[in-house]
Amino acid sequence: MERLGDMNENKYIYGKRVATVYRFDNGVRIIGFKQEDYFDLRVLTIGFNTKRIGLGESALKLVRPLFKIISVNEINEGALPFWTKMKERGLVNNLGTVKWEGNYDYTMSC
Repeated sequence: MERLGDMNENKYIYGKRVATVYRFDNGVRIIGFKQEDYFDLRVLTIGFNTKRIGLGESALKLVRPLFKIISVNEINEGALPFWTKMKERGLVNNLGTVKWEGNYDYTMSC
């Protein structure tokens, strides 16, 4: 996990809400809404890094101890297998809304 470097937490205004951004080296970021021990994760990006080398999972392992519950919402259909795997590994608790191709939002409970 040292390849991600230090984790830096920042905040910014997202609409009428305050979003929390966890930044790591090489453009890896996790963005969501923090409320006490709950985190509503909206974006995990690995920047221009190659997929499938474990950066997303490594970032989640660093954020996981900060929260009792992590829910993921606005999941891109293509990323659903990744998030299912992260739920099975205990890095997230809930999978929420999925953005299916055609821009239809559906709620799934997992």
